[in-house]
Amino acid sequence: MSTLPLDSLLLPPNFSVCGVLEINALSPLSMVAKLPGKYYASQSQPTDVMLLGMLENALGWHLGEIERNQLFKSLEKRHKRRATASGVGFRSLLQWHVRFGVMVVPPLLHYDDLWTQHLKGKTFAEGSRNYDAQVIPFMNAKRGGLVTTSDAAKARKGAEALTDFQSGDEISITVLRPYFPQYYSSPTLRGYVEPQGPYQVGIETSPALAAALRAAIADPAAPLYLGSNDGWVELDWYE
Repeated sequence: MSTLPLDSLLLPPNFSVCGVLEINALSPLSMVAKLPGKYYASQSQPTDVMLLGMLENALGWHLGEIERNQLFKSLEKRHKRRATASGVGFRSLLQWHVRFGVMVVPPLLHYDDLWTQHLKGKTFAEGSRNYDAQVIPFMNAKRGGLVTTSDAAKARKGAEALTDFQSGDEISITVLRPYFPQYYSSPTLRGYVEPQGPYQVGIETSPALAAALRAAIADPAAPLYLGSNDGWVELDWYE
């Protein structure tokens, strides 16, 4: 965790220190900027919000939702500007005090791969590979087409429906829910880029925050990543 007090973010912005961030990818990156549909399209370079999130991870600013929202209210009031958010809703505490310049993008290898997405919904019985052993006979019958599940009002309810079912029965999907994980896995097509060199981007901030960021980059409080949390990177600061 950074020793820089969070209330220092209430001070007026100061961009007197300039530097260059060099980002070396340790794994392929999937940098999705907008809420995706069935395909997770990766950008060729990180957005400002992604960079700010990476720096917050380095600082160890992992605050609870209530504390974070309270701090945002104070920052918005103090700086007279609403916080901006990414396409997936992330807001950075650093956005009033750090700004980025020109980015040098290395040559990139682009490709698509299947990625495991965790979902929650009525199709959990088809999507999940794991479930309680008590419902194995029922699931075998379901896969064999002997019984069906439905959320229709007429479907049978009650735990006994899973043990005394008959061929042709329609069982309420809600009866199965306690025997399955809260989420199930779904293979989803996702775009990746593999940088053939480092990204370099100009950065401007205050002397105090620059010192805190340099210390955090040298000894990060958490693994650094861009895009998905398996897109690990190494970071250097040059002035």
